[in-house]
Amino acid sequence: MDRLDEVVTAARKRPNFAPEFRQSIVEMTLRPGACVAQIAREHGLNDNMVFKWRRRFLDAQAKAAESVPALTSVAQSTDNVMILPVNITDAPAPTAAERQPGGAAASCEVEIEVGKRRVRICGLSMDLAERFLRDCLK
Repeated sequence: MDRLDEVVTAARKRPNFAPEFRQSIVEMTLRPGACVAQIAREHGLNDNMVFKWRRRFLDAQAKAAESVPALTSVAQSTDNVMILPVNITDAPAPTAAERQPGGAAASCEVEIEVGKRRVRICGLSMDLAERFLRDCLK
């Protein structure tokens, strides 16, 4: 028979960390040169749990990137990251007068318009312009 004067204690519950705290820890681990295990120890956390938070955060970012509509949609902002609309159109082939003499690589012009602001980069080689645009779209 149970004694009435015995104290029954519930098992210790797992800590429930606030999403803001989790995100701040994950952001610390994403900095260049950061050591996840060290950051976890500094905050009294299990490194496996921090790795799980990090994986969930990166998976959520990947899902968000997949759900972004076509590049011609309205710009979307997430903290310090901004996705801008980009339209790529084929330009007509240059005429003989537009080609540079001496077989030098043809130059081109890249123009980016954001709201009322416009950036124009002139005199790029075709290869450099293509690499620039591919890097911007990554």
